[in-house]
Amino acid sequence: DNFTCQCCKAKHISLEAHHIHYRKDGGKETINNLITVCFTCHSGIHDGTKILTNKGVDGFKDQIAQRTMQGKNYLYFELNKKYKVAKVYGYETSVFRKEHGLPKDHDADALAVATLKTGEVIPFHKENFYTINFRATQTRRQFYDLPRKGKGRVRYQVNSSLEKFSKGDIVLVKEKYLKQINSIYSNGVLAFKRVPGEPFSSTPKNCRLLERKKSLVFSSI
Repeated sequence: DNFTCQCCKAKHISLEAHHIHYRKDGGKETINNLITVCFTCHSGIHDGTKILTNKGVDGFKDQIAQRTMQGKNYLYFELNKKYKVAKVYGYETSVFRKEHGLPKDHDADALAVATLKTGEVIPFHKENFYTINFRATQTRRQFYDLPRKGKGRVRYQVNSSLEKFSKGDIVLVKEKYLKQINSIYSNGVLAFKRVPGEPFSSTPKNCRLLERKKSLVFSSI
């Protein structure tokens, strides 16, 4: 929809999702039953002063959108068991971020989300910021897609562990460097992410296990 109200074609305003066929009348939470409109048009549609003739978007798999919404609802439900969860919207954090002169960045948005309700101003900096990535702990892929010449079918995961170490484990190398094992080579060497000035591989005897492999990987920005 190009961030545009599909009724009046206005841009650069807060937008809302409207159910073309109302849920009370059996309308579904599917993409082809949703349309993007501004607040003014949305109010006009509901009070009868505006008539919507547009149709929803085709070409998407509804199952994907539905499962995403189910996952979000499940996440909210589980988080609410331990914490008080508040929902904020992108246009709210956008206005808040611009008012405080924060750059358009993921970590700046995170600050805006965290302080939107309180109005607290936290100095923006890059210290102690981390990116969080997912590392699969297992895969169903057992063999390479194509046989290797002269070897037939070759297993995809050759070295999943070495001595007491496994891929993804957090180790302390030479009692100095904190590393996560990315690969295990056939020559008996543990490999890490390359960082200038730090070792990118080591033998098990120079490593001390700190923590077993985790699905989440934290990386300093």
